[in-house]
Amino acid sequence: MNHSILIIEDEYALAAALSTVVRRLGATPVVAASGQSGIDKLASQNFFIVLLDVGLPDISGLKVLEKIQKLPKPPPVIIITAHGTLDTALEARRLGASEYFLKPLDLAAIQRTIREIFAPVKAAPRLETLMIGTSEPMQRAFASIAQASDCDTPVLLQGPPGSGKSLAAEVIHRHSIRADKPLTVFRADEWQEDKVEAALDDAIAQTDEGVLFLDEISAWPKSLQAALMRHLANEKIRGRLFSASSQDLAEKVACGAFREDLFYALAVLRVILPPLSERIGDIPALAASRTGELALSAEAMALLKAHAWPGNVRELQTAIAHASAVCGGNTILPHHLPSHLTVGEPSNHLEDSMKRSMAAWLDQKTTGDDNYMPAYDDLLETVEATMLETLLRRFDNKPTRLAAALKMNRATLRRKLKED
Repeated sequence: MNHSILIIEDEYALAAALSTVVRRLGATPVVAASGQSGIDKLASQNFFIVLLDVGLPDISGLKVLEKIQKLPKPPPVIIITAHGTLDTALEARRLGASEYFLKPLDLAAIQRTIREIFAPVKAAPRLETLMIGTSEPMQRAFASIAQASDCDTPVLLQGPPGSGKSLAAEVIHRHSIRADKPLTVFRADEWQEDKVEAALDDAIAQTDEGVLFLDEISAWPKSLQAALMRHLANEKIRGRLFSASSQDLAEKVACGAFREDLFYALAVLRVILPPLSERIGDIPALAASRTGELALSAEAMALLKAHAWPGNVRELQTAIAHASAVCGGNTILPHHLPSHLTVGEPSNHLEDSMKRSMAAWLDQKTTGDDNYMPAYDDLLETVEATMLETLLRRFDNKPTRLAAALKMNRATLRRKLKED
């Protein structure tokens, strides 16, 4: 490749790993440990690509990206972030980022991306969005939404009921090149069986060059699937296709309940919306977005975090609306929440799930002759390694920050991480 690649990353270990990737490709790595240092290097040297962390110690990586794009010949930029939001992903795209990677990094994927980059990706317009979340599953969803907003291919949105598939579809539409065209929603369950195919034909005709959103497509009968496939095969659909499913369509295909050819036609891009139970850390922000000027007491928040949320975000929104309606003061207290959240002792589903998984893991590790039982320290080391790895991602892979938060000696933490 014989080019210089600038790595703007303040975490030494990650910068070293990225430098190794760059050298494997025959390029020369140049490292900057702060945003301003990276800007200074860009002013004095031409780079083939820039690898840019968002969480820099002095200025946001997005500000650096904005300055890069003002250069006479801006190089392609690969964004790296530990705690991305949908706004971050969309802003990175708007500013011309070529790719967007979440920590912990897939170095092999970054290596492939560097090989393939030749020019910046066309930016998508930025509009206000309502999706909230900083958890890792939502960061991945945001990255997928940003990619879907930046192209014109079919998109399959998957996730349990109430997880935000319809909202994600609206966000993608509003940020796409068809934003000025209509978004037509078609729900097969709203029509009688003998009229549903005609209704689909009408929806396709109304869509014209806009977007047709096929909601809950996993429940479609085979006859309606065949009708849609005929439209696709005959190129009768002029607009873009979105589809949504509360079930795993790949599993439906495997058991013969969904057409394989239709699945591949609809799932060119996929956006996976996680259940709320997998993103408990997002509950405070989601709740705050619905309480207005009301505050949530610590006790009420604890109940919200302990609930399993089978109805996902939609159920949470309903619970907050109920609490806001019955609260007579300035703070939502436990008794303001719906009764099913407060009756009896709260069941911490995450802790219960952890205990069940731990029991199954221990059963596997300790089954057999007592002479081959693993040592207690070995078991504890495995559990501790998993815990520290998870916490480290939460603190942007910065051991110093994690040690301070845990009130732990930095040298002890670094030794444990090295042992892992």
